[in-house]
Amino acid sequence: GRPMEKARRLSVKIIEAHEHALRSGKMDVADLLMKALVTDLSAIGGDKPEYRTAMETIERVFQRHEAARNRL
Repeated sequence: GRPMEKARRLSVKIIEAHEHALRSGKMDVADLLMKALVTDLSAIGGDKPEYRTAMETIERVFQRHEAARNRL
């Protein structure tokens, strides 16, 4: 497949792992996965239509991340 498809699949896996870490109460792991997600999605670049989707994804995941942190 195209590199973009591969990146999207990777980001989906990172998000799934992040959700798992949050459910398990492993915020240190969730922090690293959040960084990994941002790193992976920021490779897309700002001039592509996927960029906005990526930013929205990061925002959504980050909100869940912060909500989980606030429950600790």
